[in-house]
Amino acid sequence: MQKNNIMKISIQGIKGAFHEEAARLYFSEKISIVENLTFDEVISSVENNDADAGVMAIENSISGTIHSNLERIRNSKLTIVGEIYLRIAQNLAVNKGVKLADLTRVESHYMAINQCRTFFRNHPQIKLIDMEDTALSMKSVSENKLITTGAIGSKLAAAYYDLEIIEEEIESNTKNFTRFLIIKRIGLQTEAVDKSSIQLVLDNKKGGLANILNIIHKYNIDLNKIESIPIVGEPWHYQFYIDVLYEKFSQYEMMLKELQKYTESLSILGNYRSQNKKIN
Repeated sequence: MQKNNIMKISIQGIKGAFHEEAARLYFSEKISIVENLTFDEVISSVENNDADAGVMAIENSISGTIHSNLERIRNSKLTIVGEIYLRIAQNLAVNKGVKLADLTRVESHYMAINQCRTFFRNHPQIKLIDMEDTALSMKSVSENKLITTGAIGSKLAAAYYDLEIIEEEIESNTKNFTRFLIIKRIGLQTEAVDKSSIQLVLDNKKGGLANILNIIHKYNIDLNKIESIPIVGEPWHYQFYIDVLYEKFSQYEMMLKELQKYTESLSILGNYRSQNKKIN
């Protein structure tokens, strides 16, 4: 798969997407980007050996968790091997010479639009249009030489498609970060990890969740994140996705063994090295 030691990294989006920025931030070596319009295609490209690894957004500090991506990873043949947090700065870009007052439409991915709605409340004449990808919206504005349509995305994409940024960092919250997961076909060695992502379904018994939380605490494991998602076709029955941090893999293994006594099912999405980086 690797040619001349260049890793092929699969991303959702095209050249200039935030996924590309995350990939280049995570992988210190030279990489080649494999473009995909959908997250399903990212999964397939890594499963089919068309890429060495994939990068998938999993949560944003403003928009929340992308639950469908958790499900995609769980149902795939892939495992999480890393994570990276990227500061997301949303910029309004246009063809050169176009002014903010000229715009009647702005295109971008729906999550980018959601992160910038406060800015556009002051410009009610602009209609916001959902696109598949931030970079794709910039490419469309550029290639079609649009003069009443702008796009929201990264500075990298604006440079790629020769657009001019007329408003920088228009996101509602400047502490706007997205967490991306790195996925591969083969996991890491246990001595290299300190974090795990787990999916579990509890026994339908009173106190089930309390039992799980007590077990995690018992083994001195840090419950970093917990999310509940309804199980389709089973009203009022939920699955839980949790992230845990630990100092010793042996503690984590003992925790898992005991958790299995209180769960209907338990799946490991990945054991990996946490970023362990303070976000300012």
